[in-house]
Amino acid sequence: MKIKPEKRIYLNAHNTKIARQFQRELWKFFERRCLLKMDKIDLIAGCDVSYRRDKARACVCIYSFKRKKIIEEICIEEKISFPYIPTFLSFREAPPLISAIEKIKSKPELYIFDGQGLAHPLRMGLATHMGCLLEKPTIGFAKSHLYGVFEEPPNIKGAYTFLKTESGEIIGAVLRTRKDTKPVFASIGWGVDVAFVIDIIMELVSRYKIPDILRRADYLTKNRRKNDKGTCS
Repeated sequence: MKIKPEKRIYLNAHNTKIARQFQRELWKFFERRCLLKMDKIDLIAGCDVSYRRDKARACVCIYSFKRKKIIEEICIEEKISFPYIPTFLSFREAPPLISAIEKIKSKPELYIFDGQGLAHPLRMGLATHMGCLLEKPTIGFAKSHLYGVFEEPPNIKGAYTFLKTESGEIIGAVLRTRKDTKPVFASIGWGVDVAFVIDIIMELVSRYKIPDILRRADYLTKNRRKNDKGTCS
């Protein structure tokens, strides 16, 4: 899929002042309603980025929820266009991720990103930023805490507590996807609500605490295949 031409400006920022302005402007595109239902969803994209020297490698894995298998994989490499600065990750990862997403043949109904969504000081983490650009439902999935207040969930698989702003707004969930492991942070990105976030993440987790499609995307970003020219099939 292609993002709208007028939204491409929000992919790149020359400095943090412009980047912060873009984060505020993107909020006008935010979708609060949950646009998906668990019994209707099929294609889900797991998206991740890794770095080596001056290159970013973005991979997108498409999983069929109904067929329980990965049906498409795409990886691309691009030169890094923005430095690593906390709370500005979107401007480092969005450009290669959009390049990869625009090459996929499938039409995912949901995108899950290795990063934050509303759990961000400006409520504009990677997943929310990407949702505003793609206009498709997104979820942010992170192994570590960035923003929000929460209580530790019980040490039981499937247990959760809500991740909230200081004013009490629910922005995600702190999930115990496996017993005796640290909880993960799944936040609302765009076009989903916290109940959907909890349900779909728990459905996508199997032996490990991270959803299988994100583990696969992470693997592909770090393990280049023989004869891989930039795409995986």
